[in-house]
Amino acid sequence: MELLMSVRQLYAAMERFDARAASSIGVDRTGLRAINAMERGPVGPGQLAEELGLTSGSVTALLDRLERGGHIERTLSAKDGRRRDAHLCPMTRERAEAVYGGLGAAIAAAFGEDDPETVAVVASGIARLAAAATAAGRGCPPSIAPPCRSRPAVRWARPPRSQPRVSAPW
Repeated sequence: MELLMSVRQLYAAMERFDARAASSIGVDRTGLRAINAMERGPVGPGQLAEELGLTSGSVTALLDRLERGGHIERTLSAKDGRRRDAHLCPMTRERAEAVYGGLGAAIAAAFGEDDPETVAVVASGIARLAAAATAAGRGCPPSIAPPCRSRPAVRWARPPRSQPRVSAPW
């Protein structure tokens, strides 16, 4: 249980970091996830949809937003001339490297006094945790019902006026 709580604390810290990183780069959180995927190189829409867990329509809208914002460019794929791959513009790549470079420096400082073997054990443990979380996510049952409510949702309307509106005397 202690390990699970530590992982959840790490996740919460990374969520806060990602919120600030997205703001710093000038995108929303989904845009940041797409930028993270493109840091490794050009990405096709299908690959991005798979990696981010989005529909093809959502990916198209996301890429359109990122392109309008000057964060990405789309070019014909070298592998398949029918497909347009997305890749980061230099300015966005520089911003992302600056943001994540700061995170890398903070992590290096946190483990700066540890020997390389200890750091390797920690890195291996984090990789195993990521794999376990991925596997557990695949095992989650699908949602079959909306959240419980004690009564049906009510649309709020303005109550009827009981008295006529009176104009101000001035």
